[in-house]
Amino acid sequence: MSLPFLLLILLIYTSYAQEHCSKEETLAKLKEYISRYYLWKHNIDNFPEWKDESEAIMFLRSKGDRWTTITKLDDDKNWYSGAKILGIGIRWDDDGVIVKVFNDSPAQRAGLKPEDIIYSINGETDKTKWSMAIRNTPSDVPVKLVVIQGGMFREMEIFKDYFTISPIEERRIIRMGNKKLGYVHLVNFTNPTIKEFAEAMRYFQEEGVDALIINLSNNSGGLISVAKAIADMLISGEGVMFYLDSSANGPSVYEFKRQKQFDKPIFVIVNKNTASAAELLASLLRRYAKAVIAGEPTVGKYVGSNMYPLNNCGLVLRLITFSMKLPDGTLVVGEKGLEPDCRAEKGNLERALECFRNLILPESLSASP
Repeated sequence: MSLPFLLLILLIYTSYAQEHCSKEETLAKLKEYISRYYLWKHNIDNFPEWKDESEAIMFLRSKGDRWTTITKLDDDKNWYSGAKILGIGIRWDDDGVIVKVFNDSPAQRAGLKPEDIIYSINGETDKTKWSMAIRNTPSDVPVKLVVIQGGMFREMEIFKDYFTISPIEERRIIRMGNKKLGYVHLVNFTNPTIKEFAEAMRYFQEEGVDALIINLSNNSGGLISVAKAIADMLISGEGVMFYLDSSANGPSVYEFKRQKQFDKPIFVIVNKNTASAAELLASLLRRYAKAVIAGEPTVGKYVGSNMYPLNNCGLVLRLITFSMKLPDGTLVVGEKGLEPDCRAEKGNLERALECFRNLILPESLSASP
């Protein structure tokens, strides 16, 4: 096959792709979805002329929407179905210290370790911009990090790749005096979470635990159906448990199941990164299981999104379409977040255990995490 003919095929394909995924059509669909399904569509009188999708998102940000975003369909499928995410695989604290390096992630393969200190990512020293810097880096371009490792500055280039974030970061038995507490740290609400949490509950019941601690620190949420499935294992009742209120399709009601699988005291740990479906679960456990909550005020994300295809090139709009409400019509969590019963900075486990002991368990018991 001659080179001119190959170039002709490439030109035709490129032209077709550009026409098939034209920016004009993408923006038109975006406006249509906002007009029809957006939770806060009453706040929008008219649409300005956007040059691209990023301007559309910035417009919604100017209206106070912190969460609507545009993603790739494949990325969302990998995340929600298998807890696989495209990135480098680290979590850092407010000081830029790495607190988690995920197994089999690009960061782990590159030699990053907990307690390494990040100085900059892609030349950016503002910590609030690091996540966006990683997200905006194409997969075929390395993320450039400057870290302090062993007291020495080190420059690194790490290519993003898919890695799995296990829904359960930790599961164990904590002894508090003569009591056994089942402890489980849930970090996402993807589909695998249901099976892994059910396995954890079976283990705790076999061990004969006296109470359950669910740590939702750094859990930004996920699927409402997953939060409901976990709630069904822990609480029971009759009628409406909660509902989703949308401006386009009316309420979607979630009812109690008849039986629960656990009937012991429940404690919940949250922090400032606990959001959305994780806040929903914490709120439901407090309301229906009298769970005691320790930690920091949560994000205050009382809304959720649905996904709508923008084009045939894989872009989807994750549009805020509903708010989460309790049967009496109140939001599951306010804009200032869920206020814990006892403060524990950063969801610190030792401080949380102290809160639980003082509030519920006999004062004579001592914790040994």
